[in-house]
Amino acid sequence: MKKAIFCAGALLFGAIAFAQDNDSFVVQSGNNNGSTVNQAGLNDLSSVYQSGDHNSANVDQGAQVNKAFIVQTGDHNTATSSQNDDGLQGPGDNWSLQMQSGNHNVATVDQDSPYTNGAGAGTTGSYATQIQSGNNNSADIQQLNSGHKSLQYQSGDHNMADDFQTGAGHESWTFQTGDHNDSYVDQNGWGDDAFALQSGDHNYSDVSQKGGQNDSWTFQTGNHNSSTVTQTAGQQFSFVSQSGNFNTSTVTQSGIVIAN
Repeated sequence: MKKAIFCAGALLFGAIAFAQDNDSFVVQSGNNNGSTVNQAGLNDLSSVYQSGDHNSANVDQGAQVNKAFIVQTGDHNTATSSQNDDGLQGPGDNWSLQMQSGNHNVATVDQDSPYTNGAGAGTTGSYATQIQSGNNNSADIQQLNSGHKSLQYQSGDHNMADDFQTGAGHESWTFQTGDHNDSYVDQNGWGDDAFALQSGDHNYSDVSQKGGQNDSWTFQTGNHNSSTVTQTAGQQFSFVSQSGNFNTSTVTQSGIVIAN
């Protein structure tokens, strides 16, 4: 399922994905929409589509072979994608897709590591997807270093999703259907996986992973449920399922740090 979601987005824009120099496409329909694209790299691609009023799209691309796609339908939506503006020399090969349908949604993707990675500071080989359907949703993805994947899906109103990935090869998948749900994922190390599903209203999920090859699965169906998972060291596994209302779960796992 995870591969299918990313492949679907890739096929959607595949026809214009093979640019030789920097390419930017902007299509606007409506009133008072704003789009800013800054491309200072090589073979970068940006595509922005806006339909509605008072939408804002911002793309900042450096390094090489980065791709950013923004689709906004509705009013007062804001999407920002920053890829390798910290001076990476060589291919960044990052991919960002942001789709907003509704009003007053905010989506931010930051693929711009200040840490040294190969030939310079930057993020490489990372994928970020944000899909928002509803009103007043907030989604934020920050990916540092290399090889990360993050998906945030929000259907409803006033949901918040925040993913932070640093190290290498992390995967995070967040699905929110309902209203006023909050999800936080913090991954530091290598090869951690986090999955969070929130179906209902006023649910809270917080996953913190440090070390390597940790797995966390959180399912919340109902209202006012709270789940906190903390994994340190490596090779920890957590499964949390909450069905009903006002449930609280806290999982803390620590062990031996494993060698890569």
